Amino acid sequence: MAILLYHRISHEKLDSVTVTPAQFLHHLSILSRDYDLIDMNQFLASQGKLRRKPAIVITFDDGYEDNYYAARTLHEQNVPCTFFISTGIVGTQRSFPMDFRLNRWLPVLSWKQIIEMSSWGFHIANHSVNHVDMGKIPSEDSLGEIQTAARDIIGKLGQKSSAYWLAYPFGRVHNMKKGVLEQLCKIGIDFCFSAYGGVNQPNFDPYDIVRQPVNHEFSDLAFRAIVEGYRIHH
Repeated sequence: MAILLYHRISHEKLDSVTVTPAQFLHHLSILSRDYDLIDMNQFLASQGKLRRKPAIVITFDDGYEDNYYAARTLHEQNVPCTFFISTGIVGTQRSFPMDFRLNRWLPVLSWKQIIEMSSWGFHIANHSVNHVDMGKIPSEDSLGEIQTAARDIIGKLGQKSSAYWLAYPFGRVHNMKKGVLEQLCKIGIDFCFSAYGGVNQPNFDPYDIVRQPVNHEFSDLAFRAIVEGYRIHH
């Protein structure tokens, strides 16, 4: 079971978290033809169950404005998706940390767009408030980031939102302290998603659900390889 992780769909400023619109459409063509594209709820409910063939879940992180284009495209093709957003950055003129370091600003989603995406049936989930590296701040601050983001999402979308699904920012093992992971259940987080690649076995750990990042450098062969469970390093 592979969960694909996208960030940006754009022709501009191609980097390690971006694919072009043409590539995204091509990926969807491959996936729709050869694999089961399933909703995150279906995946989470499948814990412990074997599948007859590989299944794919699509996710996006952060909340860049071009995610609205992606959502509209996915909606038109009836493909489910989960969008993890940083609630203190969407709807503002702020930059994500990586963009700030690169001295650039890229537009982000508005809450109006997020509400519309939710109305199309997409899950809107938790990516903290400020996209901070939780491995570098006190545990109580990390938990505050997570809880506040959950309240922000519920405040905008209601209790039926996916506010208690957490994709921790940057997504590597060292970005989430053990002490924080141990407290997630106590603050209501049901599932935690990483971003260091790989596929999920039937008995996956609900607090370490792995996702495979995708970027514009992937060839068709590399893309198929990650879907089939091979690790590709860039």
